[in-house]
Amino acid sequence: MHQKGEHRMNLNFKQILRFQIAIQTMKDYWKSTIILTLLFCGMAVMYAGMFPSFKDMMVEMGQSSAFDSFAFIPGYEDMATYVGFLNIEMYQIFWTLILGIVIGFIAASIIAKEIESKTIDVLMSNPVSRTQIIIEKFIGLIPMLLIINFTTMFVIMGVTIGIGEELNFFNLFLTHLISVPYFLSIISIGILISTLIYEKMRASIVTMAIVVSMFIFDSIAELSSDFEFLGNLSLKHYFKPYKALKFGEIDGFGTSVLILVCCIMLFVSIWYFNHKDITV
Repeated sequence: MHQKGEHRMNLNFKQILRFQIAIQTMKDYWKSTIILTLLFCGMAVMYAGMFPSFKDMMVEMGQSSAFDSFAFIPGYEDMATYVGFLNIEMYQIFWTLILGIVIGFIAASIIAKEIESKTIDVLMSNPVSRTQIIIEKFIGLIPMLLIINFTTMFVIMGVTIGIGEELNFFNLFLTHLISVPYFLSIISIGILISTLIYEKMRASIVTMAIVVSMFIFDSIAELSSDFEFLGNLSLKHYFKPYKALKFGEIDGFGTSVLILVCCIMLFVSIWYFNHKDITV
């Protein structure tokens, strides 16, 4: 009896070490990883590469106070420079919002699709716990995030050299480094929604709405000091790419909040998933 218990414990331990669910998740999304990497690298080439053509126009716009229409975006007043242009066109909107929506959309379907397609019973018939399923699904999405994130960074470096503009590459690295906890927190929110809503499309739409709402909240907070409290409700408020890209500064408090949000969302996801009756 003791030997059987020990054998089972060893089996579970080996199962955890293999990270089979995480590896399978990576395999499931390898095509999406390639497509998204190419897409965001292509957009990086476009945004960085078109700056020389717009440089003079940006200077004229800055002199005419035309940038005031971008006052909801941090660093808008610096848009006539290469760093400021990248900040507005690439990082504050396309990166923070669009990639955030895409990452959230994928994360929100990761558990829900297993339940909706009735494959969750097959998954749970293996010697794995529900906690392990959540954690490994989360881990399985990290390579996608890292590949998209840092490949795009290297592409921007290459384009910057090609067009002869000045950019502090260490600051660029910091910008992409602090992107990681921001997107991980979005992934964790998506996973929580995926455990709450068992229809993958509904779960994804809800997560997308949350990401967009947080972007709007932070934008309103930037425009009016009367609504600064709304910014505190947004993950974007704690992710400051402009300060990293321009000055090489990392907001330690903001980054800590993002990491804390990620951990809390994962903990709640695990707790709820462990206590929820799953009907397939």
